[in-house]
Amino acid sequence: MRKILSVLLIGLMLATTASANQVRSTLIASTILDADPTAVNGTSNIGDAEKVAFFVTYDETEVGNSISLAVTMQISYDGTTWLSASFYDYAGGATLQTSETISADGSYYCWFNPDMAIPQVKLILTATNTDADDVATVVAYMVQNK
Repeated sequence: MRKILSVLLIGLMLATTASANQVRSTLIASTILDADPTAVNGTSNIGDAEKVAFFVTYDETEVGNSISLAVTMQISYDGTTWLSASFYDYAGGATLQTSETISADGSYYCWFNPDMAIPQVKLILTATNTDADDVATVVAYMVQNK
């Protein structure tokens, strides 16, 4: 009987540990930025995530203009009141950023300080110099570790 209870207890502990470390990826933006729209917001609830990161894939098609993409973030406690937020990224040498400008095709990665209690976040992707034939295709994911 003790062996059965021990096995059940160990199984329960392993299941609790495994569920506590779940990683969830959520698509929060996917669009082509041109003359209209020039920006897209990816808004998502962070909930009880221990760690939150963002992945942005940027693919530009330039014909006449030199285009770029600015990445900024805002946070909210109620989904109505939004405040500008700083974040970390490898492009900035893992230092605190208020924005990052991407001007070449590729992927971008950034994250929040895991100690911050933030219920909602808005990732803002704003293209510069886009028009009918100078476009930026952007895809953004939020990844949470619970």
